[in-house]
Amino acid sequence: MVKIFKRLLLIFTCIVSQAKANEFIGTWQLVSGEYLNDKGKRVNYKSLNLRSIKVISKTHFSFVTMAGDKFWSSGAGRYRVTDNQYIETALHTSYSAPKGKEYVFTFKIEDDIWYSSRMENGVRVEYEVWHRTID
Repeated sequence: MVKIFKRLLLIFTCIVSQAKANEFIGTWQLVSGEYLNDKGKRVNYKSLNLRSIKVISKTHFSFVTMAGDKFWSSGAGRYRVTDNQYIETALHTSYSAPKGKEYVFTFKIEDDIWYSSRMENGVRVEYEVWHRTID
C-alpha cells in the first residue's frame, strides 16, 4: 500500500510540475490592450470594441479577433517561451506577415492574468492583457 501511495504521489508531482512548466497552455480571453498603428498613433482596443480568444497548446497557438460583430483578424503558428519572453512565429494569418517573422513579447502571468508587451526599435508597439478562461 505504501508503494502504491508513493507511486501515485510521484505521478501527481510529475503532472503538476509539467503543468507549471508551461503556464500558457489553455484558452485565453482578451481583457484589454493597445497597439501602435502605422501612423505611430496608440490605439486602444476598447475604442475598436475588440474581442479575442487565443488557444495555446504545448507547441502551437491560434487566435480569432472580432471588432464588434465583424471579423478583425486571425492567426496561428508555433511559439516558444524563454525566462521572460513569449515568442510567436506566425504560420497562417489573415493579415500580411513576413514568412517566419517572430513576434517577441515580454510577459508576466499572475494567477490567471497574462500581461504581454511587444517592443520594436525600443518602442512599445503592442500591449495586451489576457484572462485564462475556465473550460
